[in-house]
This record gives sequence, structure tokens and C-alpha cells, in this order.
Amino acid sequence: MTRPDIDRPLRLSGVLPLLFFLSRFSEYIKVATPSHILWNCHVSNLMLGLGLVFQIPILIRIAAFWLILGIPPWIIDMFVIRIFTPVAFFSHVGGFLVAIFAVSQIGIGRRSWIYALVWHLAWQQVTRFVTPPIYNVNIAFRPYKGFEKLFSGYWDYWLAAAVLAGVCLWILELILRAIFPRPKSASGPARDSGR
Repeated sequence: MTRPDIDRPLRLSGVLPLLFFLSRFSEYIKVATPSHILWNCHVSNLMLGLGLVFQIPILIRIAAFWLILGIPPWIIDMFVIRIFTPVAFFSHVGGFLVAIFAVSQIGIGRRSWIYALVWHLAWQQVTRFVTPPIYNVNIAFRPYKGFEKLFSGYWDYWLAAAVLAGVCLWILELILRAIFPRPKSASGPARDSGR
């Protein structure tokens, strides 16, 4: 039995976020900051690409949440650090657009926001152990610049940020489920029931 026609363009679209990831990694290697590739937004491009190519819905959905939620902080960050590159633009905006396309095809499963939150919190702690504190990758060592005075310590900030992330992910799931209801003729591994 062959897959529906939509599966082929959906799978092929996975090549784009993989290229975004590799381009960004190459850019970081050139400036001798390879650990920056472990930021959630970049790893989400990798996850999205692999999820699409191999039709792993949970990877697609987790990545989509973070590529969508990552756009506002990225825009703010561009104004704070005043660094803009075409590769960064295509990595963030391109990843966002591919994520929207993917979600429009497979929908969002119930409670996908929980998987996205758990993944983020776990990945944040991984980066805490494998990246230099100076880079503060995924805000794993200290509050984001400008928020230090609002909290008594890092773990107070971390808890507040985790709760805020959970609320944002939950709201985003409601919005995405309203805009992109799951296809009624869902079949194949990319259109699972549940997750």
C-alpha cells in the first residue's frame, strides 16, 4: 500500500531544516563557538528534519513547538546582541515555516505540549553539563540578561521560566489544534493517534 501523495513532499521538506542546522553549525565553527549549536532552536531544526525524513511525529511536534515559540526571543535577541546573519535568518524563519507546514499536515496530538516541555527541561540540563557557562546556552547557568534583579537566584528564575514555558506551550497547543485540526483520513506513521 502506498502512502498518500502528501507524504512525499512532507518527507522531502525535512531536508530544509537539516540544511539550516548544518549551515548554522558551520557558521559557529568558523567563529570558534561550536557549543552554540546546542541552543534549543538549532537542535529543533535537527529534530524537525529527522522527524520529517523518518516520519517520527513526536519529534516533528516537539520541534515545531520550539521553532514557533523561539521566533519572538530570537527577534529580541537580535536587537540585544546586534548580530544578524543570513544563515541565522534562514535557520529561524525557515525552520518556523517548515514547522508550520508540517503541523498543517499531521496536526498536533493532545498533550504534545507536555512532551515539548519535558524535552526542553531535560535538554537544558544536558547543555548545563556540556557547554561552557560563559555562553549560557539555553539559559542553563544564569537568568537572561536583564532579569537578574527580578529573582533571588538562578533556580527561582529557572522555576518561573519553566512554568512560563509550560503555559506558553499549552496555549500554543490550543491555538495550533484550532488552526490545524488533525486530518480525518489520517494514515501512516506521520499521522498517529494520540502523541
